[in-house]
Amino acid sequence: KLLGGVNFLKDTRHNENNFTYKAGYILAASLGYNWRYGLSLEGEYAYRRNEISRIHLFGGDHAHGGHFQTSSFMANLLWNVPSCVFEDIQPFIGAGIGYDFQKAHSTNSRIRFNQKWNHFAWQLIAGIAYPIYCNTNLTLEYKFHQGGCHFYNHTIGVGLVYNFGVK
Repeated sequence: KLLGGVNFLKDTRHNENNFTYKAGYILAASLGYNWRYGLSLEGEYAYRRNEISRIHLFGGDHAHGGHFQTSSFMANLLWNVPSCVFEDIQPFIGAGIGYDFQKAHSTNSRIRFNQKWNHFAWQLIAGIAYPIYCNTNLTLEYKFHQGGCHFYNHTIGVGLVYNFGVK
């Protein structure tokens, strides 16, 4: 599966430090296996990037630019929910666990900020799939992704899934 979309990173606050982010993007790719009863297991790599709009450090605004990026490696379990409402639309839900590699960078004339974090991560997934050609589906997905204690992502993306083999 290939996925691209918009990523919203929740503003972070830790002690006296506040970070505010602009809407960013996600690019993801996954490879998996479909089991019986609508279950599938997939390995996913995702790259998220959001521009930093403001950094408030120790009581003052210091930097007004830069970026926050995350590379995550996830193992996801998905379930195709049985649906009688729409014939061709297949809803699915899932969850994943994995690891994030995060980096923030910002600089201006007074301060330079570089920080790296590595954290356990988890996510919840919900979406719909629509068949567009043979074994190919178009998906619309929402992901709630938490990497570390303070980093919460809300992602809305469009994906393209190719199922190898016969359905």
